[in-house]
Amino acid sequence: MRLRFFLSSPGDVADERTFAQQVIEQELPKDPFMRGRVGCEAVRWDDPAAPVAMPATLTPQEAVNRGLPRPSACDCVIVVLWSRLGTPLPASCTRPDGSRYLSGTEWEYEDAIAARPQPHILVYRRRSPPELGDPLDADYDERLAQYRRANDFFKRFRNADGSLAGGFAEYDTPQEFRDRLRVDLRAFIQRRLDSEQANGQTVRVNAPPPYGRIAKALASGSAVPIIGPGICRSGRPGDEPWDPDAPRFLPSGNELSACLADEAGFPSQAERDQLAEVASYYEAFKTRDALRERLRSLLAPAAPDKLAVPPLYSLLASLEKPLLIITTNYDTLIEQVFRNAQKPYDLVVYSELKELGNAVLWWPHGALKPETVAPNELSIELEKKTVIFKMHGSIVPQTSDLDTFVITESDYVELLARIASRSAIPALFASHCQDRNLLFLGYSLRDWSFRTILQSLNRFFAKRLVAGDDEIQSWAIDDRFSELELKFWQRRGVYPYEVNLDEFVRLLRARMSP
Repeated sequence: MRLRFFLSSPGDVADERTFAQQVIEQELPKDPFMRGRVGCEAVRWDDPAAPVAMPATLTPQEAVNRGLPRPSACDCVIVVLWSRLGTPLPASCTRPDGSRYLSGTEWEYEDAIAARPQPHILVYRRRSPPELGDPLDADYDERLAQYRRANDFFKRFRNADGSLAGGFAEYDTPQEFRDRLRVDLRAFIQRRLDSEQANGQTVRVNAPPPYGRIAKALASGSAVPIIGPGICRSGRPGDEPWDPDAPRFLPSGNELSACLADEAGFPSQAERDQLAEVASYYEAFKTRDALRERLRSLLAPAAPDKLAVPPLYSLLASLEKPLLIITTNYDTLIEQVFRNAQKPYDLVVYSELKELGNAVLWWPHGALKPETVAPNELSIELEKKTVIFKMHGSIVPQTSDLDTFVITESDYVELLARIASRSAIPALFASHCQDRNLLFLGYSLRDWSFRTILQSLNRFFAKRLVAGDDEIQSWAIDDRFSELELKFWQRRGVYPYEVNLDEFVRLLRARMSP
């Protein structure tokens, strides 16, 4: 289960905010009762993990535009107040009746209260009197006004006769707050786990991805993007079909499968979208060379510069820190984008060509011809160089002789066998992933590529789950996941988020921009 906790408070309770984040992201996931069952994330609009600081004048709508989740989109909202209510929001941000919010904290609380269904809401108040300073100080009146506004906030929790209309908890010290919050959140999570078990349902994550955390991981070079076939839906008009005779963008897996099925006379209408089966049929009733030639003509058209490019590639090419980028796509669009951006990179390609044995093809940056290297003998300084690893082969623009495709069922069986014998993926890459955030983009359980990725990372997932390590998070992004896919990801400690890939990149770029 994946839970998000929104932290709402003014700046006078900084200690409480720090303690809350520690409880949520460090203590609770390692609690023996929750380890391996719950992932917790603290959401705060002043997130110190973000690569770019958020301006103090950020309005709620501006925050949402930057990909930050609203309080109402989280599972639990935690409000903490003491001597301040906070800075009033601008006149452009008002309630439906036209009245202004006295602070962002007030807006966050009311956003949560108005949600249907409501998130779990916890309100805390430090009761020790604040030090307001000398009445002669120039800002004394403002400090006093803030204290009065904070007191007035709690009037909404009482009825006209003075009885309580809603609950809040009081505490004396930040440490006392920490202890109380730990107990309250543990009880909340226990109820959620009990409810999930009783319903037998997989919980879908309605909140947006943690853009700040993902942006920081990419900007620091600590993330490994793993790009699947779904990226082909990115950067193209949603309602325009792919035309193999005059392509404006590359085909999706289903479109490529349908094209090959038509040409080969594939007999099953129900399985025309199963690319591995269709490619196997094409190879059997034509030849392997014919399949390779047709794939090259479809995936490397005469005018590649005119093809629509997934925005993700441009974002990755703009990053300063070196990255290991893994892709299961055969086309060369990502290399084209990196060249156009004058971003140096090494290219490593898995090869199914029998004459190369178990070697991978390696083009050091600027090389015209590849070196053939045994996977476990590859030596690249990943801390200094960006590397694109094409795990299922690639078109080689210079010569069709080196084109390689893992596309038929027998190709995938061979790849899985080599993964099992540790002769497919360079050991250098496998060890690099051990302490990195993995970012899966555009993968579906229906794809063979998804299964090979899972197989190659099974040891990695097992080690993290045994360790109960939620500090190095991994994420999966796609338009939609099936119930089975959600369970697959969640049981491997990967947090799945359902969001359009183009929208994901747009909001991620906004978090990385000044």
